[in-house]
Order: sequence, then structure tokens, then C-alpha cells
Amino acid sequence: MAPRGREYKPTDADRIFVERAVMAGSRINDIASALNLTDDTLRKHYRYEIMTARERLKGEAVRVLSESLTDGSLDAAKFVLARVAGWRESSDHNHTSSDGSMSPNRIELVSPDDDGED
Repeated sequence: MAPRGREYKPTDADRIFVERAVMAGSRINDIASALNLTDDTLRKHYRYEIMTARERLKGEAVRVLSESLTDGSLDAAKFVLARVAGWRESSDHNHTSSDGSMSPNRIELVSPDDDGED
């Protein structure tokens, strides 16, 4: 294993690794360990990747979603309407079987003040 310290020089491959690990939500100390670095050395040499990776990931996701909307994707439109416009999808289900054999039992709600006599 090569000694790490003042002579450490980040490689392009390590920059990509750090960026993807940050995007995935990995902890700094785990990323540093994977590269055989101290947390301080990782922070010193990969400050840009650490500070910007999550925002760049979100930006890329928005770009893909935007392109999907432009292409007419119904799923993308539903996603945006649900997340941005607050729309909700609702459905009305009738659980009554045609012969009544599997129909839900009817439940009557009675107030505590009602003695049950009309």
C-alpha cells in the first residue's frame, strides 16, 4: 500500500468514486477508509465533490424528469403533479360481490346517547 500523506494526489478515478459515494449517502469516514485516507485528507482533497455531489445528483434527476415530461410521459406528469402541485390519486372501490355472499357487513354507528329505540 502506498503511503498517504502530504504527497497524496487525487486521481480522476478517486474523484468519481468520492462523488458517487457522496451521492449514495455514504458517510465521510467510510469513504475515507475505502481510499485509505484520514477524514481530514479526504475533506482537503475532495471538498468540491463532497460539497456539490448531492446537488448535482438532484439536478441530473430533474433534467431526466424534465426530458420525460417533454416526451409526454404520463408517469412523469403524475409524479410532478403529486410532488409539486399536491395532487392525489384517489379511487372508489366497490367491494360488493354480485351475489352478495362476499359483501362487507353493514356497520351502523350509534351515538352513546342513543338507546336504540325509535
